Amino acid sequence: MPKAFPPPASPGNISAAMMIIIATSRRLSVSGNRPRVRWRHFRNAGGYDFPCDPDTPSDQQSLFWIPSLQPQAVSLTIVPQAIDADAVTPIALTQLDGLDLRQSDDGWHGVWQADGVTHQFWLVHAPSEVATFYAVILPLDALLELRVHAARRFWRALNGRAPGPDFRAMPAQLRRFHILSLRALDARQRGESYRTIAKVLLGFRGTKEDWENDPRKNQARRLVAHGLSMMKGGYRLLLHYPIKLRRR
Repeated sequence: MPKAFPPPASPGNISAAMMIIIATSRRLSVSGNRPRVRWRHFRNAGGYDFPCDPDTPSDQQSLFWIPSLQPQAVSLTIVPQAIDADAVTPIALTQLDGLDLRQSDDGWHGVWQADGVTHQFWLVHAPSEVATFYAVILPLDALLELRVHAARRFWRALNGRAPGPDFRAMPAQLRRFHILSLRALDARQRGESYRTIAKVLLGFRGTKEDWENDPRKNQARRLVAHGLSMMKGGYRLLLHYPIKLRRR
């Protein structure tokens, strides 16, 4: 039976590459009686190896990124009392609707779905089960703007306000390039030729002679090369898009 191309999206190809890491589990209730289990995280991959729910589609599960790689993960700490009691409101983090809270070897991680927006936060120590005061930790590093932006959106959502637009929105052309790269890589790993990839993804039509001089020949090769680079860890660069960090 001939192979289907392009291959269907499934957890084994495009979906896995797009979602990058699906490492989640059934939601743990902080106030529940079930024993809490500590989980390690894979620093090379960038995510946590929380167990996943096999009955939940991969694209509907929470993504828990290592905070050092994900500036959108708001770093919180409990403060004993508010600096200005009239300006702040105590927060009951563990009572948030739509919260997925997990414990790892480096602290507590939460993914909160609010009004269609995903917020991630983490604390070194367990969050209080009653309303308390929290402060945001903002390192003065190259990713400060992203951290401030994420903290502001998280704060607005906590106060029942619209989080506002995400300035990290990727242009459609760049998004399409990344998607085509992953599809091209999938096809190449299934044994498809660059010419076939160009036919399906880039609209090439012509003879073998036409192919030798067509610019889509190099385009197909670049797509596969980029997809391979993304698969080998380049996807982590998307976590702090659009800021480009200097290579050391």
